[in-house]
Amino acid sequence: MRKLPFLPIPFVFVCLLIIFISFFSSTSFALKPVSNDQVNAIAGQLRCPTCQGLSVKDSQAGISMNMKATIRDMLEKGKSKQEILAFFQEKYGEWILRSPVKSGWNWILWLAPFAFLIVVAGFIIYFIYKRTPSVPIEEDTDDLLD
Repeated sequence: MRKLPFLPIPFVFVCLLIIFISFFSSTSFALKPVSNDQVNAIAGQLRCPTCQGLSVKDSQAGISMNMKATIRDMLEKGKSKQEILAFFQEKYGEWILRSPVKSGWNWILWLAPFAFLIVVAGFIIYFIYKRTPSVPIEEDTDDLLD
């Protein structure tokens, strides 16, 4: 009868580890299913680099299609909306965002329209009251003399 060769424990452990890793690397970890609505929600917040006035969602340019594919890939990998927007902002600059970030000097962009409306309303109210003639109340002076 033949004797089986002795296998050292580290060798067996390494073989099992290789089998384990190859099994899990060949099966894809279930990627999150991504709907078009999720992709379009993020793409709607990004400006198309080649089109004027269009979002990535609305544009049919090649770069917009590539950006949508990148958004889909990143969502499937589990990236959050903020991480995706930060990725594109880092790549293209703050210009790529359709609405400016609400921090630093950009607060002026957010508050200026409201300040303008308040100033205009103040001028309108001022000129309305300034143009209204003050009419003196006439009293009967005959009754006071008697």
